[in-house]
Amino acid sequence: MTAHRYLLLLCCLCAHWTCGTALSGLGQLLAPTNITFGMNGMFCLFWKWEKVTSTANCSLSYKTEILTSPANMSPGGKDKHPYYTIFLDNRINLNKDLTLKIYTQCEEQAPVIVSASKLFIAPLATGNPKTMVRNMTCVWHYKEYVICTWKPGEVASPSVNYTLHYWLKEENTCPPVGNEEPTPFYDLLDQGELCRNYTYHNGIPVGCQFKLEKNFNDFYRLVAVVTDRTQNSKAYIYFVCVNNIAKLKPPVINKIERTLSNSVLVSWNVSNTPEDSIYEVQLNKESYEVFTDQSKQIPNALPDVAYTVKVRVRLHQNAVSLPGPQNENFLWSEWSEERTLQAIEGGKTTFTLLLFLISFIIIVVVILLLVNVRRLRILICPQIPDPSKGISSDFQHWLQYGKSVYSEPKKEEVCVVSLLETSPSSSPVE
Repeated sequence: MTAHRYLLLLCCLCAHWTCGTALSGLGQLLAPTNITFGMNGMFCLFWKWEKVTSTANCSLSYKTEILTSPANMSPGGKDKHPYYTIFLDNRINLNKDLTLKIYTQCEEQAPVIVSASKLFIAPLATGNPKTMVRNMTCVWHYKEYVICTWKPGEVASPSVNYTLHYWLKEENTCPPVGNEEPTPFYDLLDQGELCRNYTYHNGIPVGCQFKLEKNFNDFYRLVAVVTDRTQNSKAYIYFVCVNNIAKLKPPVINKIERTLSNSVLVSWNVSNTPEDSIYEVQLNKESYEVFTDQSKQIPNALPDVAYTVKVRVRLHQNAVSLPGPQNENFLWSEWSEERTLQAIEGGKTTFTLLLFLISFIIIVVVILLLVNVRRLRILICPQIPDPSKGISSDFQHWLQYGKSVYSEPKKEEVCVVSLLETSPSSSPVE
């Protein structure tokens, strides 16, 4: 028993010495330092840090996570290069501080050895958040122009002069990094297109319109930035796929009529609209959704009721959306011009007479059936003869001695009739 204990102790000491030697050979993994943050072009976030030097006997890689990103998107990446760049995503709030978690790891060992993590928190655009514009939205009208609107910041000056710069990009790829350093966000503002057609409220710009003539299948991305000319207000950054803010022209109703089956048939035309679109038909405040087709037949229409119809349209995600999770709530167009289908004169009287006639016929048929129910029952279910009237109660005896169920026909008695003939000259018998 004692020998086994000594053997076990010796094994533990050898394992401890082996592990200690291995760990000392690996050295210590350090977290990245000297992290800088900015942009890689106007559509890519860019973090860069000083390359970690370590005595670990393996090739190092860096793992990153964006902690402010939602759970349903890729939070980061892993690379051997000392930087991380990612294309903009409308699920990342670009107007709040972004937190990057980064650590070094060595995967050539089992288990994987990682350094202590390091958090880097920084805003994309610096400034007081209360000076930033609020409730900014943009709408792409009819594949022709974009209108962006906003409200002034909470602490905006009465003389603030907002400007809007915008950028468009078709591919969702980032430029190669190479030896480039992150570009400060405000250094890129002058590279964007300046919007010039502003709307004002109390002397303050609260909206702007710029031209945008693109196709839905091009999947353009838009970055719009609103700040003041002196950059005393923090920049508000708006990023979106333009298909998600597209508003189509309203349909034009070309026909509304009644059918022989008591339905209302509505058809319409649209312009500059993809084939796979969704339409909504409203008939006297009742709504019906239509996919692809440019007509709708609505049943159970009453002849004495007037119907008012209008139609609107929006894009469908299957036709124009980007791959992956996207916004499914595309914008509806304005309602079409209302069309009214007048009630049929005398339609209510005709309908009432028809209903009365059908009811009268049904009542007469029911009465006839009740009066002749016995005859009908005999015709439908004829009576079966009772065999007990021709069969003895003792069935076995009847089988042996009984008579046929059916009686033999009785013989008819024959009476002889004689005909006496008399001559015409004979005198009648008295």
